[in-house]
Amino acid sequence: MSAGGESWFPAGRRDGFTLIEVVGALVIFSVGVLMVMRIGSTMTTQMRWSGARSEIVVLANEQVDSVEATPFDSITSGTETDTVTVQGWIYQRTLTVTRLTPVLGRVEVTFAPVGDLGPTHAVTSYTSAVW
Repeated sequence: MSAGGESWFPAGRRDGFTLIEVVGALVIFSVGVLMVMRIGSTMTTQMRWSGARSEIVVLANEQVDSVEATPFDSITSGTETDTVTVQGWIYQRTLTVTRLTPVLGRVEVTFAPVGDLGPTHAVTSYTSAVW
């Protein structure tokens, strides 16, 4: 303001932003950036889980196909357990073969993460002797 109480700028015109406007814009921008970063990290985790799930589905189906390709008379009932590492996660793979009748058997393959971190998957199939 000048000595006479008048503004340096013409009436109704001002250049620049006030401090409160700048702080408000920074807060809104910061919240937006934080939201985008959180969405990005969530999407990364979901993509990793999807990749691991796809891989364990393939491994489970390969195990079932391997048992089904074996002649029925050569298949023995029982349970086998081993560990498999998929994308850095350790899984316990369990293969269970059960004879339901003399000509029908059930094959179950389960993948469970060790330490409860990672997706799980289970496949059940049936195999039979030649009729």
